[in-house]
Amino acid sequence: MTRAAEDIPADLSELIRLGTIASVDLAAATCTVRYGDPDDDDGGAETPSIRWLAQRAGKTRIWSPPSIGEQALLLVPDGQLAAAVALVGIWQDSFPPPGATLAELVEYEDGAQVAYDPENHALTAILPDGATALVEAPGGLTIRADVTIEGNVTLTGRMDASDDVTADGISLKTHKHGDVEAGVAQTGVPTF
Repeated sequence: MTRAAEDIPADLSELIRLGTIASVDLAAATCTVRYGDPDDDDGGAETPSIRWLAQRAGKTRIWSPPSIGEQALLLVPDGQLAAAVALVGIWQDSFPPPGATLAELVEYEDGAQVAYDPENHALTAILPDGATALVEAPGGLTIRADVTIEGNVTLTGRMDASDDVTADGISLKTHKHGDVEAGVAQTGVPTF
């Protein structure tokens, strides 16, 4: 089936246009895109509220709204701006690439970064001052590695150790207390 010639826009530039995100409506998951040359006689134009292209939008969904000023490619089916979709993710001087290696990296406006470097087999999450992190796993959390914690630890609940616990080099399992008589007497509080 062929389309009638009058159904095909005379100017193919009406189907694909380059622009920048002018506004974002988070609740509606839509944006407007400014396109055209602002120095031309028409001064450029702006789309009505349109959708932006997400990486996934089915049973798996990824939410990553575009930024105002981010460059976008407008895909305009049949030349109808109301049906356009903004394809974002084009590097530009005001939003340069955050890396220059094979490492996959997500960088956020506040400086937070989540990255995986396949060459060094390293996963990192770097958060700015004052940021918090939460892992909620009702079924449990298993870490199969040595763990180093720099900072204080607060535990609510019980802690079990299958081997030993040491504090400042003193073993919980094998340390001894002096000044104790055999029998029913009990030791005093530990003196370290």
